[in-house]
Amino acid sequence: MKKYLPLTFLLFAGTLIAQEEDLLALVNTNQETNKKVYATFKTFKIGNAQTIETVKAKHLDFRISHRFGNIYNTNDPNPINQTFQTFFGFDAVNDIRFSFDYGLTDDITLGIGRSRMNKQIDGSLKWKFLKQTTDFKVPVTLTFFGDVGYNHNPTSLLYSGVEKNFKTNELHRFNYVAQLIIASKINKAISLQLLPTYFHRNFIVQRINTNNNAEDENGLFSLGIGGRIKITKRMSLIGDYFHNFNKFYQNNDDVKMPLSFGVEMETGGHVFSLFFTNAGGLIENNFLTYTADSWLKGQVKFGFCISRTFAL
Repeated sequence: MKKYLPLTFLLFAGTLIAQEEDLLALVNTNQETNKKVYATFKTFKIGNAQTIETVKAKHLDFRISHRFGNIYNTNDPNPINQTFQTFFGFDAVNDIRFSFDYGLTDDITLGIGRSRMNKQIDGSLKWKFLKQTTDFKVPVTLTFFGDVGYNHNPTSLLYSGVEKNFKTNELHRFNYVAQLIIASKINKAISLQLLPTYFHRNFIVQRINTNNNAEDENGLFSLGIGGRIKITKRMSLIGDYFHNFNKFYQNNDDVKMPLSFGVEMETGGHVFSLFFTNAGGLIENNFLTYTADSWLKGQVKFGFCISRTFAL
């Protein structure tokens, strides 16, 4: 018995080690399969569209965004000359925006901003409430985005074109955006998202689509799509599009659907998005309903954003 006791002990110890390794492997496998997906997108916006990404907790993101004038416009009497006169649209400005976004938690962001177009002041909430997992048991990330805008144009502009036989109402200046962002990181190179959106304006100047006699409405439903395709380690193609479903926006010569294409570049911890779009506005409250330019006519604008994040 004394001769076999050391051998028995070694066999017993080996069995315990093997069982422990199996349990650790099982735990590690479960941790790997249940791992959350991060960096579905590298920035908070693609071109015009929001992404599911939020500002990190206790961090403040300050942004200055620009949207320049048309690079080219076939409606001009001499479009080539006009292009050089405005230096490819850089001499003209459609919109400028200053914004602050604060990470209340890693998944909740509160924001405030001011846009030049319609002199729009807005407050926003972004809440990431469901996260995709690497094993695709949860195949998508869901984020809610809500925004309340206040148009502080002079009263003469707010009611321009209206036969005003009613009292001025401050509530007429408010508009609202509610958006569900559904995104999935398909693989390391491709991320896609859908953005069902509802936009409501308390007051509108009535417009009619002469092609189908449809009237503009206070509320509209729009569906956005967007994506990012990585082509090198530090460069990606980006793009987004919004389609408004109200009849007023169908086959309308005066309003168009917002479309953007661009390139995203990562350099030393910073991400630069350089994109082109037919939309003059920088936020949903403006570009969903006030996009009047067309890609087919060369009415495309360059946009960029400078941002700085502070840890508080």
